[in-house]
Amino acid sequence: MFPANKRLKVAMVLLLAGAAGNLVWAQEQKNDDAAKPAEGSAQALYAAAQRAGSTRDYSNWAQLLEEALAKDPEYKPALVYLGWTYNTLGKYEKAEPVLRKAIALNPSDRVSYNNLGQALAGQKKYEEAISQYQKQIEINARDRWAHANMGRVYNLMHQYYQAALELEIATSITPDDPYVHFNLGRAYGRSGQAEKATKALMRSVELQPVPFRWNEVAYEMAVDNLGLEQAQKYAESAIAATVLEMQNPSLEHVVAEDTRHTAALAAYWDTFGWVRFQQGKVGEAEKYVKSAWLLRSIGIITDHLGQIYEKEGRKEEAIRMYEMALATTLPVPETRGRLATLLGSDAEIDQLTEKAKPMLKEARTIVVKNSRQATGIGQFWIVVSPGPKVRGVKYIMGDDELAPLTQEIEAAAFPDCFPEATEVQIIRRGTLSCAPGSPNCSLLMNSADTVQPTEVSGTGATFSGPVNRIRLGANVLTTTKIKNKVEPVYPIEARAEGIEGTVRLHAIIGKDGSILELQVISGRDVLTKAALDAVKKWKYEPTLLNGQPVEVETTIDVIFALNKKD
Repeated sequence: MFPANKRLKVAMVLLLAGAAGNLVWAQEQKNDDAAKPAEGSAQALYAAAQRAGSTRDYSNWAQLLEEALAKDPEYKPALVYLGWTYNTLGKYEKAEPVLRKAIALNPSDRVSYNNLGQALAGQKKYEEAISQYQKQIEINARDRWAHANMGRVYNLMHQYYQAALELEIATSITPDDPYVHFNLGRAYGRSGQAEKATKALMRSVELQPVPFRWNEVAYEMAVDNLGLEQAQKYAESAIAATVLEMQNPSLEHVVAEDTRHTAALAAYWDTFGWVRFQQGKVGEAEKYVKSAWLLRSIGIITDHLGQIYEKEGRKEEAIRMYEMALATTLPVPETRGRLATLLGSDAEIDQLTEKAKPMLKEARTIVVKNSRQATGIGQFWIVVSPGPKVRGVKYIMGDDELAPLTQEIEAAAFPDCFPEATEVQIIRRGTLSCAPGSPNCSLLMNSADTVQPTEVSGTGATFSGPVNRIRLGANVLTTTKIKNKVEPVYPIEARAEGIEGTVRLHAIIGKDGSILELQVISGRDVLTKAALDAVKKWKYEPTLLNGQPVEVETTIDVIFALNKKD
């Protein structure tokens, strides 16, 4: 998690810190049941979940705990553990009832109130979360997690004085926790205690001198206008360390670290740009923030670029950026006010935001010559270096007739997403769409924060270590039986205008056949919501590999066609 969007996701970042304490507790539970449990019992499934937990396979972990509770709905260790796991997976609404049941069964449990506070905070029920942390502290006045998490939530509520009080207690309990010092620095900075804020933030770096910590502290210092020279050094260190890791990527073996580096570098460029903006170096700020935006078009980076344009007197460009910032999936609340000020009113902001959604895609779309008259959709890995120069292209999946278009992609005109000439090579993922009879194809470059790595074998399935998920092409998936297929409702406006077409979705199907994740790859905007609403309700027969159910990553095509009676 990086500061380019930390205002929106800080709860998730620090939830992991709080969750870590409960993980220690969970590991301690391994000694609770000395006797070997009967095979298939709740106790045996709980023990299997603990073993899965050691590999951080949280989805499998949750499934085993759910099976344990199906055997014994009141098995307290599994309830507490499952609530923590749901929190770790970000499934806060599912965690809440599980943890409330655990507390009802054992009101003196030593971690459940803190975990429930995390579940409530994740749903932005901040007042309720505070009350649960307080109950945890009633059980243990020096609870390290409850004080730290309560301080974090007070920060989110903008009650910085209260946040500082709780975080001061937390630092006295765990003086070597960088997360606690960081949040304390934030509370001090927002309450006008500059000297204390700087000291706490720098202490966070001392305790954890790694790129993401340098970056988080640099960004916080920039936001609060604290020690900008030191903030610049931290941001430069984060960039330099990451660039060193990105000099020789391999398209033959793209791993999670490669995609994380790209997303991280975008965040670090944004932070450095924002430091320079606060220092009055607006031209340099634009160079770095725009490069970050081309890689990672999230709300906060888009908003930053809008502020830079506004500072430069480029009103119309600032308006467009603010509109696009609001059209992202994670907009910054302050953006709306900035846009309303430039427009003179907020009366039409919602309509303008809706119109801006295609602009976000257009900004990341590259024209590729369709020299082979290919038709379809395919996904590619692309390595880009300063110049910009394409260093390599690899076909991942999709319609096979697009696979030979790697040379055409290499020859395409890519936007310059590098603020400076370095040895860095960035791995990006793009979706190539070629319409029938069109001389050109469209290559939509994925925003770096949405990219997931895949290793594609010759059989079309993905294998990496223990197999928990495989990748299947859409043509393979059609052989899998759908137990429950909900047909999409044809949108009234599309029917009225005679609009037809195919919506292609990227899907992750769970071990039980349910849809876990769903994203739009391509399709007419007027049709995509209907496609998503329908496919979310689909249920497949479980996919088995070596007799064991596995998750499946695939594409799903939803075809909208009007019949003669329509």
